[in-house]
Amino acid sequence: MTTEKRRPLLVLGPLIIALASIFFAFQDSAKINSTLDLYRAKFFQNSVPDKYLFGAQSGICEQVPNLSPRNTHVEQFIRDKVEDPKYQVEIIEKLSGLIQIPSESYDDLGPIGQDDRWNIFYDVEKYIKAKYPTVLKHAKLDHANTHGLIFTWEGSVPTSEAKPILMLAHQDVVPVLEQNVPDWTHPPYEGHFDGKIIWGRGATDDKGYLISIIESMDLLMKSGFKPKRTIILAFGCDEEISGRKCARPISDLLFERYGENGIFMMMDEGSVGVQTQFDQSFAMVSVAEKGYLDVGINVTSTGGHASNPPDHNVIGILSEIIMNIENHPFPGKVTTKNPIFNFLQCAAVHAPVQSFPMKIRNKLDKVEQGDSNAQIQLARTMDDMRYYFKTSQSVGKINGGVKINAIPESASTMINLRLAVESSVADVEEHYESLIRPIALKHGMSFQGFHSEAMNDQRKISLFGVDALEPAPVSPVDAESFQILSGTIQNTLNPIIKNQSLIVTPYLMPANTDTKFFWKLTKNIYRFTPVNLVHNLNRAHTTDEFIVAEEFVREPLFFATLILNADDAVHE
Repeated sequence: MTTEKRRPLLVLGPLIIALASIFFAFQDSAKINSTLDLYRAKFFQNSVPDKYLFGAQSGICEQVPNLSPRNTHVEQFIRDKVEDPKYQVEIIEKLSGLIQIPSESYDDLGPIGQDDRWNIFYDVEKYIKAKYPTVLKHAKLDHANTHGLIFTWEGSVPTSEAKPILMLAHQDVVPVLEQNVPDWTHPPYEGHFDGKIIWGRGATDDKGYLISIIESMDLLMKSGFKPKRTIILAFGCDEEISGRKCARPISDLLFERYGENGIFMMMDEGSVGVQTQFDQSFAMVSVAEKGYLDVGINVTSTGGHASNPPDHNVIGILSEIIMNIENHPFPGKVTTKNPIFNFLQCAAVHAPVQSFPMKIRNKLDKVEQGDSNAQIQLARTMDDMRYYFKTSQSVGKINGGVKINAIPESASTMINLRLAVESSVADVEEHYESLIRPIALKHGMSFQGFHSEAMNDQRKISLFGVDALEPAPVSPVDAESFQILSGTIQNTLNPIIKNQSLIVTPYLMPANTDTKFFWKLTKNIYRFTPVNLVHNLNRAHTTDEFIVAEEFVREPLFFATLILNADDAVHE
């Protein structure tokens, strides 16, 4: 009975509030906005820090406005080109043709000049020269270790006064296994275009990027543009297998030429590009990369006849080691050192309030203050993104035994790790030694750690590291180069997000790129692909890799505009 009498008041209450809100809106819009902000804070039980409630006014993740080149004639020339259907057909055909060259790189490739499988990269170079004669006419081509290609378009201002802009791409692709070819909708090296999508190995990773940046240079040359700042394009040949044969020699050549911090900014492929999260479109610029380490574990012992086995042979002991490693994963935590924290701040400010989870929002302030419990809790809350916050470990290879009736004398495994930005190679080594040393002691075996002297003991467990790489330095987001990049993104990429606002945010690259060899050349390293990257990076590294043609044909506009805007920053 009591409930029935109160029901009219429950209905009238919100109605009265709404009418009052409308009245005050006409009287003083600023006052009602303030009232709504306070109401919003009360609605969220005062658990949200004020700085995340006031959007752009908070000063967090401030956005750079559209940045248009001063050379409007050249900019318009580029825009007219990328909108021209005839041009679009031409650039799609160029990418399709490049995809048709199966420039696969393999883990077991021998030295360049000795292993004939490298010869496919002569075809790539020949193709680029045939399609871009204007670039060859105005830019100098250098070779690093035969197949590393460097195109340098000299600016009018000395590089000592205006540091060059450097754009990277790689010519190689991951192999397609013959048994998987029938699974492809279109053959992986056909470069099929169905009117909307360009299909094939390398469409996204990384031949679309390569064509786009050399196309931007080609268009700028054809427009009559004369750069003040030197422009460098560098194309590696072995990014998919660590980059030592091409990327490192390219870096060495450029370092010798321009010196430490001699590059204004560097662009390379990104792993996320433009994506929608929390009902908001973000241009995710990776400003750092996780570290890398392959750990090898060898277990050796005496062999013998299988009819008289020990309680635990080397395969069993190795299995025990692997289980112990998998049962003790690296802990995850979100800290301010991780660019993903900056992304979460951007989302807290710019995403719709109702779309950004409170369980994330209400931990950001504590994380920023260094609260270790909040850092761990936030990582657990975002478990679907856990490998952005923690070191991953994956057992990739295992080997042991040669005959069923013989006790094996050795067994080994290789484990691939991607190191969290807060971690280090030394942290991983210490963790693994602490897990494996007790197992060696348990079985009465010698233990050889990562940096121990070699042992001749017949029964031992030994560890070694391969391809050790510390997490990349975090590139600054307050640098002039990042501001230019942000303004260029706002200027050129809004059409691909279909009339929604686009927020530029720092992000983390969980994989590694050729940029790992270029840290000395510049602090301003940014990894970003100016397209929507969906379906596992447009299925890069797997069946049915693709790129959307409508977005791909606009990429040269982005890169050309970036070059123009960077050129405008040169003071003669």
